[in-house]
Amino acid sequence: MATTVHLPPELLDIVDHRAGELGMSRNRFIILALEKAIEEQMNWSPSFLETLAAAAKDSGSHQAIEQMIDAIATNRTRKSHPSL
Repeated sequence: MATTVHLPPELLDIVDHRAGELGMSRNRFIILALEKAIEEQMNWSPSFLETLAAAAKDSGSHQAIEQMIDAIATNRTRKSHPSL
């Protein structure tokens, strides 16, 4: 589907330069960049989950982590929390 997006000239120059370096069209580069940005917004950070899992092994932190997970799950409006 065709659409129009207005980009600042400086940003468009950077996009064109980077797309050229990667050997792809401006359109393909923008699509990949948008897909990546959307995916990152939809997923939990792997480093956050690793830190949380490591802290969960510490018995003193376990209750605080459970409370934090409950608070996050209760207040999330756009996606569900992952199972740990």
